[in-house]
Amino acid sequence: MLSPGGAGSPLSPSLSPSKKRGLFSDGDQDPMAKQVRMCNPEFLCAFRKFDNGLGFIDIGGLANALEFVKLSIEAGTQHSLMHRPFQASTCCWLLARFGCQHRLSLHQWCELMDYLSNLKTIFLQADSDRSGAIEFAELHRAFQLSGVYFDAAEISEVCQSYDADKDGTLEFDEFVQMRLEWDYYIAAWDRKTQGADRIAPQQLLQVLEEIKQSLEPLGAILGSQSGLTASMTGVFYTSMFGAHSPFHIGTCERLIIRFGQGSLYLNFEQFCSMMVFLKDSALPALAQSSPQLTNEMKAAFSSLDVKGTGSLDLPELCNAFWRAGINLPEALILQIGKSFDTDLSGGIEFDEFIQMTAEWHEMWKLQDRFSSSIAAEELQRLMGTVQVIYQVINGSMQTLRPFSMNTCRWLIAKFGTCQAGERFAQRLSYQEFLHLVQFLKECYFTFIRFDFDRVGSLGAEHLGKVLAAFGLCLSPEAVDNIRLSYDVDRSNRLSFDEFLQMFLEVQLYDQCFSSRERNPAILTPLNPLSPILGQTFATGAGSGLVVLDRSAFFSLVFAVPRQLTLD
Repeated sequence: MLSPGGAGSPLSPSLSPSKKRGLFSDGDQDPMAKQVRMCNPEFLCAFRKFDNGLGFIDIGGLANALEFVKLSIEAGTQHSLMHRPFQASTCCWLLARFGCQHRLSLHQWCELMDYLSNLKTIFLQADSDRSGAIEFAELHRAFQLSGVYFDAAEISEVCQSYDADKDGTLEFDEFVQMRLEWDYYIAAWDRKTQGADRIAPQQLLQVLEEIKQSLEPLGAILGSQSGLTASMTGVFYTSMFGAHSPFHIGTCERLIIRFGQGSLYLNFEQFCSMMVFLKDSALPALAQSSPQLTNEMKAAFSSLDVKGTGSLDLPELCNAFWRAGINLPEALILQIGKSFDTDLSGGIEFDEFIQMTAEWHEMWKLQDRFSSSIAAEELQRLMGTVQVIYQVINGSMQTLRPFSMNTCRWLIAKFGTCQAGERFAQRLSYQEFLHLVQFLKECYFTFIRFDFDRVGSLGAEHLGKVLAAFGLCLSPEAVDNIRLSYDVDRSNRLSFDEFLQMFLEVQLYDQCFSSRERNPAILTPLNPLSPILGQTFATGAGSGLVVLDRSAFFSLVFAVPRQLTLD
């Protein structure tokens, strides 16, 4: 059984400056006991047997020495921790952690073996049924006793990412690899937080960069070992991405929005969930909906970056979405990609990819809410949980108030599909919902550009500029009529929900005006010759018809307050 760790237990996390407890503890650090372990004759014998008289062992010698120690120490015992030799990938991790220039000195070898001895003790504590392997449920409990309260899905992702033989358990060498990687995560957290319980976006930026830099020795070793790099899915060392550019602060803000549960700071548990996501749940891993593709998809960014340039071409994103089971039109996928291409490079770099996958992983998880389609009531509940529209502005998170039922009906009418006998769509499919979310994002990004006071609402004096940003240039009189039509409380400000209702209706009338302008032969009750009042093909100046341009048309339509229902 794993000890909660006394003062550093989950019950009192603020008392400990380090998160190294339970699964992540350093074990027995008594100097005398450590010295005894460092002088273990079996360790010294194994080193001398495989150093070939050179005073160091390389990757091949490490694998042989580990196997020799295993056979020597466990000979004659009834319980063996190692049912097979260490994997080559685990040896790479150990060499990167303890070695230098791809080899180990005698002292480094003894440090490595001391580390493994401590991990053996932790492993046996977690292996409560003494089966010689850690089942997923046992690892779940061990994480909890270490202060990390993952849900079952997250634990499954952790286990599967290290379960090389896919037998549903972690054997000792698989556990060692997991612990080695998490050592980097926790060490970076401890150094940047200095005992604090939370981490801010700028600190998170530094932590992610430190983890990437720390993993660089691993990348160098993997690069020298044929066939291993492709198997190391999810690890993001710097040289893995060619020309390296640092993470952008916007990436950290997007990750905090995704995992911070409404706060601009991450606690340790949320940080751990984020690292699981970064390792295993990038966009291609959304293919969990297609189990036969899971292994292929776990390579995430590196598998998509077939050219090894460190950047994904926008057309490649189409393949990524489709392989993940998100069957969106190519035009929409390219539109999504361009919205994340913040440096206008024409491609998606790793940090931009992270931002995109953080959002669309959330969208994928919402798919279970759609049996086939949803009505306005369910859409309203759903939009109360969607975080992809949230933004960080001037150090504070801009969240949306819940959408009104009228707004939800307008959105369904715009993006849904009319069924037989319906005058407008009343239900929304999952694919239509994805179109809707991208539309909302683009609307909100434009909306907040003109929220100069940063209060979450739009001043009436800026409405004309916002409409112009969407391509609709109207006269001040028309804009004022539109505003007065919706500003029923005469506050001279519009929340995003109010603006959205207004904008959806404006778009509808603009579409009608444009389509009839292109085809003036369409009949209307007001003008049997043309939908645009006064645009007549009759000869002579005395026709008596009044001419209205687009602005005048909108002034007329919005001359009275709207009935803010869709009926």
